[in-house]
Amino acid sequence: MNFEKIDLYYDLLDRAAMIIYEDIHLDYFEALLRVSRDINYNFDDTSLSEEAIKKLEEIYEVIALESFFNEEIRLATELLIIKAFKHINFPLDLMTPDTINYLVAMIIKTKYPNDDVAILDTCLGTANMLNAISNNLDYEPHLAGIEKNETMVKLATAVSNLQSNVVNIYYQDAVKKVPFRGEVVVGDLESYDYDAEVQLELYQQGVRYFPYLVVEARLENIVDDGYFIYVIDNDFFSKQGNDAFRHFLLDKATLIGLIVLPDSIVKEGHIGKSILIGKKAVLEHYNMVVLRLENFAKENTEKLFIEIKDMMEQI
Repeated sequence: MNFEKIDLYYDLLDRAAMIIYEDIHLDYFEALLRVSRDINYNFDDTSLSEEAIKKLEEIYEVIALESFFNEEIRLATELLIIKAFKHINFPLDLMTPDTINYLVAMIIKTKYPNDDVAILDTCLGTANMLNAISNNLDYEPHLAGIEKNETMVKLATAVSNLQSNVVNIYYQDAVKKVPFRGEVVVGDLESYDYDAEVQLELYQQGVRYFPYLVVEARLENIVDDGYFIYVIDNDFFSKQGNDAFRHFLLDKATLIGLIVLPDSIVKEGHIGKSILIGKKAVLEHYNMVVLRLENFAKENTEKLFIEIKDMMEQI
């Protein structure tokens, strides 16, 4: 991976989006989407001035002649997304930090080093986590995601296409049924009480905590002995409905691992985050493996990876 290439890709797409933004007064977010379509499909010169068309053609020619790794494109588009979010007043914390993305990718790679697997992100967002996982595997997995926000769907489609990652997106609520079947389900789960009617066993028992409902809803999409890997808040096991949730899992799945992330990963005052790993299998007399990570300092990176691999070997 070349950081100069990341800067170059960012600069090229940003310049292209700004040309459209200034020429036809399309907001930066929509301009960025238009640029992605220009690159992936055909150049749309509708309503543009001759000067703008000429400048864009020059930029697109440079992009076509250069070669970029998928991960270089993803890291560049992260920065572009932040700028686009500022223009449309979207919160900037919608994307999962890359350190977490890489840890999730490592977990999947450890369990499926050479396999052709299908991965579903149940809270797709901008598809940043799903693309990071795909880009860090040694094969091309089958990718799918669930997202109910139209803006996020447009953005996820655009950035995935730029990386040549094919993602099948279900435009719907995260806990509704989807016709997906695969080895792994992932997601960065928001912590809130779900208030819409849904046909889930836990919901019928009065459980409203969204992460519990997601775990139930997605179990049917995971093959036997497959995994779910969710980013959760550290009060996950103390929410109302936890007893019902644990009882529900008894004959369906096993919570096999918990990686407690450093406090530096969240804003001051936040309860903290962890990565919860579960397996769609009933394991008798199994004690969940817990790993606490102290920090993400660069000098500790090698030690961190070893700890994760050791943990996954125990699971």
